[in-house]
Amino acid sequence: MYLPKPSRALLAVAFNAPSSSQNDNLMHRLSPISTAIVSAQQWDILDFEDVEKELANKLTDDDISAVLKSINAHDVLKKLKLCGCINIEGHGLNPLRGSTVLEQIDISLVGKHEEPEIKPVPKISPEAVVPVLDSIISTNGCSYSNIFSVL
Repeated sequence: MYLPKPSRALLAVAFNAPSSSQNDNLMHRLSPISTAIVSAQQWDILDFEDVEKELANKLTDDDISAVLKSINAHDVLKKLKLCGCINIEGHGLNPLRGSTVLEQIDISLVGKHEEPEIKPVPKISPEAVVPVLDSIISTNGCSYSNIFSVL
């Protein structure tokens, strides 16, 4: 069965105990099934526009954080696209702090060729996102080619 990468990562997180998704050491606590799911993929690009809009609209910062931790995003993720993830504030991006491999992060509220809607009001918080972006830009070894799309 084919599932888009974000759905596979969410499935891997779902196979873990609920308390482990809150743990900073999630990579070390993945269940064997979750490990198999995560290990079967390259995680250089994670595009949430590939999941159904209804699911993307329901994802929280805890969900995003758990996915990023499960795939070891800090060390492998080059592009993160959170289009349509209107329910996040930004603290779920903390696992990316200090990443030297991240090249692009897109926290657009709408996907390609979509018109923005006024409702629901987005929850994204500059107070949560800016420190994460700053930590990436200011990290030694960071390529200044990093592109951040915030629409």
